Amino acid sequence: MRPSLPDASFATDASRHELELRNAQLAMQIRAGNASLDLMAKVFTHIDEAVVITDPEARILMVNPAFTRLTGYALDEVVGLDPKVLSAGRTSREVYGEMWQSLADQGSWQGELWDRRKSGEDYPKWLSIVAVKDAEGVLTHYIGTFTDISERKAAEQRILHLAHHDALTQLPNRLNLQQRFEQALLLAQRHDKRLALMLIDLDRFKAINDTLGHHVGDQLLIEVAARLRAAVRESDIVARLGGDEFVVVVTDVGEAEAAAQVAHKLVDSLSVPYLIGGDLLRTSPSIGVSLQPDDGNDLGELLKSADVAMYFAKSQGRNQYQFFSAGLQENAVRRMTMEADLSLALERQEFELHYQPQLDLATGGICGVEALLRWRHPSAGLVPPLDFIPVAEESGLIGQIGDWVLSTAIAQQAIWRAQGIDLQVSVNLSPSQFRDHRLPRRIAELLDSHRRSGAPALDLEITESMSMHAPEDAIEQMRALTADGVTLSMDDFGTGYSSLAYLKLFPIRTLKIDRSFVKDIETDADDATICDVTVLLAHKMGLEVIAEGVETAGQLKYLLSIGCEKVQGFLISKAIPADEIAPFIRSHQPLPWLGSVELWS
Repeated sequence: MRPSLPDASFATDASRHELELRNAQLAMQIRAGNASLDLMAKVFTHIDEAVVITDPEARILMVNPAFTRLTGYALDEVVGLDPKVLSAGRTSREVYGEMWQSLADQGSWQGELWDRRKSGEDYPKWLSIVAVKDAEGVLTHYIGTFTDISERKAAEQRILHLAHHDALTQLPNRLNLQQRFEQALLLAQRHDKRLALMLIDLDRFKAINDTLGHHVGDQLLIEVAARLRAAVRESDIVARLGGDEFVVVVTDVGEAEAAAQVAHKLVDSLSVPYLIGGDLLRTSPSIGVSLQPDDGNDLGELLKSADVAMYFAKSQGRNQYQFFSAGLQENAVRRMTMEADLSLALERQEFELHYQPQLDLATGGICGVEALLRWRHPSAGLVPPLDFIPVAEESGLIGQIGDWVLSTAIAQQAIWRAQGIDLQVSVNLSPSQFRDHRLPRRIAELLDSHRRSGAPALDLEITESMSMHAPEDAIEQMRALTADGVTLSMDDFGTGYSSLAYLKLFPIRTLKIDRSFVKDIETDADDATICDVTVLLAHKMGLEVIAEGVETAGQLKYLLSIGCEKVQGFLISKAIPADEIAPFIRSHQPLPWLGSVELWS
């Protein structure tokens, strides 16, 4: 008996339903696969990274548009080729060997390679490669992605350059100097040669920088760097330590004379005026020279030795070079000791003021005194001002010392007034004092504290070079100083570089003729003429004149004949302690008129 139809129909319907279900699932999988393939195609097409796919033998099968944009090659130009055709030939075989070994061992590699574009331009790229295998582990493809890292490499180079070079002048900095010096030292020792290290400091650079502005100072430093590079060989080292300090290391030096020739060349080159922003600027170098191995065998030792020699070059008048020697080292030690002692001298009350009387040639009487600083060292005795004043200036102690001088001189003037002696007191200002904008207020405070004894007669002496350091600022400072009844004198007139255009604007009352012109006025016609013209100029401008360093009756006679109003010097008196001034004044016989100078003969 055959089965009933309904049962067979039911089985067929169930099978059909199962088949439809499987077909629906398969369709979904196909659609999902197509969507994935479509997504992968879009990624492959639009990704910014270059993509290259090869077969197991590293023959190119496919590249994406980013590959073409980066390399310049289209697919039809590289298909079937080995990617090594892109190489610039600048990557070492060792790198390629590491790449293939890593792919074999780990299935991936990434690193930096150098390729060449179709245009012929080399560029660095960062490459990542993976080895693709099927389900059975058989290698089927290599997929590489890479990007151009030129900008990153350039940024790295800039950072590296900044770490090893001075940002302003582009010269090697101290770190780079150390590295290059060590290399040069090894070469010198290998070939039995010597090195010469030159430490260069620009004279009066701070004045230029402060007066004309940092932008002008920077341009000057750039020009100095260029001149230094041009003056030495390619094998020599030029570096900037900072500020206005430079270093030149001369390699392959035989005798010291060879180093001297280079130093002389540097002095000549750096002393030529600089045209910066329309201004003609003048500076000069002070150069300290040390030799390896004589003065040291490493950079630190040679720099210390050169620094000692450079300081000596400055003390000898600047614009020159000096070699290091054991004697200079001893002087440097003495200077350091002096600086340490100076820092304690105020606290220990070792300073004192001596006063040199000034003679009024119209009356024959003593009209004033110049306060002169003396240092009575506990073991060395009286230290000459020329020995310790420069040290005080360079160490920054001159501000405190200068304030003490002003305070002491003004207080001493009040004491003399109480004794019935009315004298003008002249005080020398240091350059740093004069530039201090707090000075006028400080002087006003000191004068106010002693006004009960009468109106103080204080004269401040500034040098010609100080006034011309920054003329506009100098005029402003002078006006502030004279606002409280203080008078100003220009000291050492004729030794600097005064501009008459500015001189007439300076609120000064007196010109002081420097002793260097007075010394030979009896025998040197040029010195006599300078003194004559100075007096004539002063009188035309409504100023009076004081001549310093008068030591003979002949000098006094000549100064009197040309109309000089006042004199000071050993002929009248040396500088004497404050307690000797009153007896000196009382014993001095006023002269009603100096028609003759026989009284001093």
